[in-house]
Amino acid sequence: MVQNDIKAIVWDLDGTLIHFKIDWIRARREAIKILKKYGVPRSILSIRTSILDNVRLSRDFLESSGMSQEDVEKIIKNVDEVVKDIEYEAALDATAVNGIEEVLKYFRNKKLAQAIYTFNTYRNAKKSLEKAGILNYFIVIVGRDTVKNAKPHPDHLIAICDKLELTPSQIIVIGDNHRDIQGALNVGAKSIAIKNNLSKLTDIQLLNKADKIIEESEIPIKLIQTIEELL
Repeated sequence: MVQNDIKAIVWDLDGTLIHFKIDWIRARREAIKILKKYGVPRSILSIRTSILDNVRLSRDFLESSGMSQEDVEKIIKNVDEVVKDIEYEAALDATAVNGIEEVLKYFRNKKLAQAIYTFNTYRNAKKSLEKAGILNYFIVIVGRDTVKNAKPHPDHLIAICDKLELTPSQIIVIGDNHRDIQGALNVGAKSIAIKNNLSKLTDIQLLNKADKIIEESEIPIKLIQTIEELL
């Protein structure tokens, strides 16, 4: 059997490697409060919508209203600073997904590099990994604040590949959100989707486009087997 030249595993963080107990409702409320303060109408903001989507809609509204890009960026930065503080509180209570360290140890012993691909910030991702006791497995951490365009934009994975000195065809991306899988598709990388209790909140059709799909309850044995199948 012909083997692929896979040299690294690129992991999503929240929900894939760790349980990240952030109060998303509080974070969304704080983000909406700031956006409303600067004139974004409540009608286009929703607590049921992700912060990412609320910010995207707000950016479109503010720019179409004639606000300068510089002023829009200041508002978005204000939102991001507030959300980062809430994320940091959650990072202090992060715990590893059951069985995941066995997978990390197995593939470190097989000499595969391992990296973090997260929409969290670098600082908060590092703190989460430290609190969960698995920081030492990763040689690269790339958060949303490390790249101009975060996942699923190709820039995010390309930045990780550049740091690893690899091409997208040499990595496997593992995540529990459709953005992880879309990011892999966007650069031509292999991917594994992990379905968990949060899967109903993501785009399941995109999640199902992964090369392989497993359930969180199948970690570690099935995940190890599934990664092996892609090597």
